[in-house]
Amino acid sequence: MKRLLILGTGGTLSCMNSEFGLTPSLGIRELLDMTELDGIAEVTGEQLFNLDSTNMLPMHWEMLARRIRECYDDFDGFVVIHGTDTMAYAAASLSCLIQNSRKPIVFTGSMKPMADEDSDAPINLRDAVRFASDERAFGVRVVFDGAIINGKCAHKYETEDIDSFDSVNRDDFGFFNGNYIYFDEEYSGETRFYEKLSEDVFHVKLIPGQKLYVPESAGALIIEGYGTGGIPDYLLGEVTKLADSGVYVVVATQCAYGGTNLNEYEVGQYAAKVCPLLETGKMTVEYAVAKARWALAYSDNYEEFKRLFNAE
Repeated sequence: MKRLLILGTGGTLSCMNSEFGLTPSLGIRELLDMTELDGIAEVTGEQLFNLDSTNMLPMHWEMLARRIRECYDDFDGFVVIHGTDTMAYAAASLSCLIQNSRKPIVFTGSMKPMADEDSDAPINLRDAVRFASDERAFGVRVVFDGAIINGKCAHKYETEDIDSFDSVNRDDFGFFNGNYIYFDEEYSGETRFYEKLSEDVFHVKLIPGQKLYVPESAGALIIEGYGTGGIPDYLLGEVTKLADSGVYVVVATQCAYGGTNLNEYEVGQYAAKVCPLLETGKMTVEYAVAKARWALAYSDNYEEFKRLFNAE
């Protein structure tokens, strides 16, 4: 039987009602007692923190990655209970901090608290444990409502329905069908651990007519442009000044699907001609932010940042 470490960080799954609304209250031991996991795996629970995921920061994901690395040789897999609001950022960040993990690192949560009668929490947690116990499982994944999603591709698109996560620009890594788990990919490569994410990455979503206001501490800027990544001509002077001052500029798109392509339109080609721009391609914004934070933390010049940001 597989040995799994289940790490509690808070989120809706652990919430109880208070006079001020839902707040994370239940600890990992209580959550495990409320979930039927007998016969699936030998589980050990540990509470790292108990936060609404709105309050999660890069330092919390660094702490999470550090704890998994400390225990990596002692367990066969890891399950992380996390709030849904920033789960996609968390999974993307762990995909950068623990790359090509031979062992599964599985994020899950719920749209309704564990204590609710019709909660989706028990089945999501059970599915996460089932997947993490599978001999074929590897990598950072999000398990939610029967889907198994690559941690680099997860995106929360719904605030009410239990089917709230999607895999962007890539098929689900797998899915549950009764007692069987379907997935096709096989592990190859080598696990690599990293320790830090830079907090000097900033993100701007363009609206027509706006100007750019970027903190002086910015090391990298992700501009969420229009369509395939278009930046309007009137902003190019500001963007060029930022690039000349040493800020690494990355172009994303406001469209969830399809990705960037600055070569498709004249406006994109012109922007790329007058200013050094990196593209997110088919990355989610969440993964682009995490990738930029990781690349900025481990580079000291533009070419190295570019190499790391574009690395698979």
